[in-house]
Amino acid sequence: MDWHFPPQIVPATAEYALSVIVDQHRQQCQFDPEVDPGAVLTFDTTVAQWRKACDLVNWSALGRALNDGWAIHCTDQQWESVLKPPRQRKLRDVCNLIAAHANREAIRPITLFGKPCVTAGAFLTVRRLLRDVGAEVSDIAPSTPLAPFLRRYVEVFLGPISRLAPGALPPVKIHAPLYHAAVLGFFVSWLILLVGGLLSSRFPQAALLGVLAAGIFYALIWIAAKSRPPSVEFGNLMTFRDLASLLARGEAPVATFNRSI
Repeated sequence: MDWHFPPQIVPATAEYALSVIVDQHRQQCQFDPEVDPGAVLTFDTTVAQWRKACDLVNWSALGRALNDGWAIHCTDQQWESVLKPPRQRKLRDVCNLIAAHANREAIRPITLFGKPCVTAGAFLTVRRLLRDVGAEVSDIAPSTPLAPFLRRYVEVFLGPISRLAPGALPPVKIHAPLYHAAVLGFFVSWLILLVGGLLSSRFPQAALLGVLAAGIFYALIWIAAKSRPPSVEFGNLMTFRDLASLLARGEAPVATFNRSI
């Protein structure tokens, strides 16, 4: 049965915005070697520290990316006012601006057999979020395995689904052997290039070999990054029921969707 289950939209708060930023950093640490896993992000973290910890782009591109990520329309001037100067501005400033303009989706419980059920609301919300990106969800039941959907729609699980209850999902494990091998090969090729430069008088071919290898492995990194990973895991979550139960425990519901069964 495919129920109509409308989203529950509520205003975002600065605390919620910070929780999303912290959770994004936590998950990014699992697959991005440029991210600092030891960084602790708080309202008092400076923008400079945040950008360094998460390997973020310059302020103008960052502001536009935040607009896209939060579905808001702040101007460059507004972003500049909270992102510059980066050593003085803090995440508190960024989160306050986001909260002034952004909304968020919250889990709406549904009434089953006369009682509100947050887990059922979380399940239907997840199913709708997947449907919104084109997934075939008519056959998804609570017992349906997550694995095929995690692999194909990992950005949805790391994005709008995780935002239902920031911090609730276990750390993601993305198995991408080609990508990791290509990254390793890229760094090795730069080492060859460095050694070739130092020994150019004796081994002039070494530098050329390093350049060629770097180009090949860089291309492989790009190809691997665009390809779907062989598998994606979030801890021991196996089914949609597991996911819905976890989200329900991590998010306080805001209203009840009445549907008696």
